[in-house]
This record gives sequence, C-alpha cells and structure tokens, in this order.
Amino acid sequence: DELTTATDGFAEALKVGEGGFGRVYRCDALPSLPRVACGFAVKTALVGVGAQGLAELQSEVRTLSVACHPSLLPLLGVCLAPERACLVYPLCRGGSLEDRLYRTPATLQRLRMLGFETPPPPLSSAARLRVLRDAASALHYLHTLSPMVLHRDVSAGNILLDERGNGYLADVGLARAAEATAGQVSHLSTQRIFGKPGYMDPIISLDGQASQLTDGFALGITLLVSLTGRGALGL
Repeated sequence: DELTTATDGFAEALKVGEGGFGRVYRCDALPSLPRVACGFAVKTALVGVGAQGLAELQSEVRTLSVACHPSLLPLLGVCLAPERACLVYPLCRGGSLEDRLYRTPATLQRLRMLGFETPPPPLSSAARLRVLRDAASALHYLHTLSPMVLHRDVSAGNILLDERGNGYLADVGLARAAEATAGQVSHLSTQRIFGKPGYMDPIISLDGQASQLTDGFALGITLLVSLTGRGALGL
C-alpha cells in the first residue's frame, strides 16, 4: 500500500525504466525508509509474469542481502507480496550508461524523467572509464564472495550513474552462486539462456555454462560499447 501510494498507483508518468521482468518507478519518499536526497527507485514485477518474475526478485534479494560494495547498487527495501512484488533502491539520477551513450528519443525521455530538463552532455572518455572501473570493481567483488556470485547480465544498461558520475553495477536478478567442481567454485550450469544479445559469451549457448569468464566477456563488450559508441550486436 505504501509503495502504491508513493508511486501514484505505479503511474506511467513516474516510470523510469522497464526490463524483461520488471518496471522501475521513481518516488521521492517512503514513510518506512529514511529519506535519501536522490529519492527512491521502485522495481516491481511485471503484471502477469507469475512465478518466474517473483523468483528473479527473490534471487536479487538473496544476493544483495549478503553483498556489500560501494559500487554495487544497495537494496534499501523489499515487498514480496505475490500480487505486487517490489524492490526499493536509491534512484540513480544520472541514468544508465546505455542511456548516456545512445541519445535516442527513448533514452532522452528516460533522462527527462530522472530530472534532466535538457539532454546532458556526452560522457567524456575519462568519465566512461571511471564508470567502467566502478562496475568492474563491483563485479570482481561478487566473484570473490564464497560461494562466488556470477552476475550473468552485465551490460551498459545495467550500469547506473549517480549525479556525480559514479558507476553502480545493478540488476542482479539473474545472479547465482557458482557451483563447486573438484573442490573449487568455478561455473554455473544452466538450462536457460540468460543475458542480452551481443553481450553474451557464445560459450553459454554452446555448453550451457556461465562462469567468471563469461561475466568478464560481457564486461569486455561493455567496455567496447562504451569507448566506440556502437551497439553490442556484431561488435
């Protein structure tokens, strides 16, 4: 009820993002949480996505409940009511790295929703590298947890910027703890293909195994996308 009220009933006018398993809405304050200057981002499962969407949100809660890193977007609140499951994060008013690279009508609209009255200037190469360094640091942290956590969906769209240009690795709904092989945590076998086209290591579709190397492949593609301004497909 609190989240519904804060987002005006999950109004389209307050929507700042949408993915395969959820929509993201902004709100300025929530009575149950300490006020933050940047406001809140409320991620909610898509209506009709059912058990799969709820499972992804629960996975995100499990991962973020044990993870703490300055460049990993922190989870501030949770509502896992089946009819409207939600996760609450600080609102990253700088938008996603993808939004800042591709100045399309859709990305400019999302940036306007975050408070940009005029389009922000293009990110300099130094600023892009700083954001990538922050995201790489968070990814390395996930890989050093015990058991190792694989993100499985690293992309320019899942790296967010705050108002100061700091980068945060976000959207860990696909993250999973890796499996132990011969006493060493190394990989994760999967029956479903995860990740975004162009960012996904071909080895995932060939043998169904994700690893820190496939996360690294996706980060490498993100680096190329950031420095060339081109799309990931065919890069």
